Amino acid sequence: MSKEQQKDYWRNETVAFLALTSLSGVGYWVLHKIAESGLGFKNLLKASNADEISKHLNVSLPDDIEWQAYQQQLWSIGLARARSLHADNVRLLFREQELFPQELKKIDDAPHWIFVQGPIENLHKKSVSVIGTRKPSTDGVILAKTVIAALANKGLVTVSGLALGIDQIAHTESIKYNIPTVAVLGNGIYVEFPKGSNTLKAQILNRGGTVVTEYLPEQLYSAENFVRRNRIQAALCNTLLPIEWEIKSGSAHTVAFAHKYNKKIANVFLPGTANLRPELKFSEMERGASAWEMPICVNGLLKYIQDDMQANGKVVQQSLSFQDDFISTQKVLVYKKAHHYN
Repeated sequence: MSKEQQKDYWRNETVAFLALTSLSGVGYWVLHKIAESGLGFKNLLKASNADEISKHLNVSLPDDIEWQAYQQQLWSIGLARARSLHADNVRLLFREQELFPQELKKIDDAPHWIFVQGPIENLHKKSVSVIGTRKPSTDGVILAKTVIAALANKGLVTVSGLALGIDQIAHTESIKYNIPTVAVLGNGIYVEFPKGSNTLKAQILNRGGTVVTEYLPEQLYSAENFVRRNRIQAALCNTLLPIEWEIKSGSAHTVAFAHKYNKKIANVFLPGTANLRPELKFSEMERGASAWEMPICVNGLLKYIQDDMQANGKVVQQSLSFQDDFISTQKVLVYKKAHHYN
């Protein structure tokens, strides 16, 4: 297809997709099933009769409809919804489209579509996902702020989940230092969660950031949604920085996804606290993670983030079997193995 034909094709797919969302009983998983089938949303909407579309969608349509008029009504609804999204600078991207993020496209469980509000280019830049607990300690807050400040003016984008705690600190500190930040939602783009987060979401967009979700515009959050959301946070980034987390937690899902997708994983800790952080040793042994003492190792961490070199698919860096003393010069870090985990 020519570029113009592709543009028309995806415009029609968008309208048809949004038209189908207006039908009672048609939600995320029904549309996901249609996407998996490869049928195409416009082709489905062009079904020759109501029974055919009802069978594919597993929903009941009104008995007294005139099918062609009803099809036109659905198309008009889809068109109105597409225009409403466009007015809010929201774009629906399908996985097969050229603008769909490559890092997201190449994972085996990539979403079939995403809704993107704000600059799409942020999803194509080198990025760091900064995640962690919703209830950070004082140490966690210090670590998050230290790491984000260090990322300023490095040409990187930050990614997080807009959740309370570390996520919102990552977004607000990124805004503070003029770092484009991407918020990945576990709900629809028009749903406010957590409560009060619309203000921060607006700030992200006003400062050149992006909001992204695979969920339908008014779809509510759920525990399952957040787990699936975490895979997108992991997939979009080049390096995952789990600031403060527990081995059994939502953040642990993101760490597991990052390991699955062969991303670099870098834990951070404050002096003398490594032995109090069991997730550090766990993620080194089970997820191939590295660990960095802040603030003394911040330059080494930045080099690690910016360095694309990996060995045998695994990042080679500081082992958690040691806490290193660092003798720093302007260009070289000399490591002295000093402390073993008990």
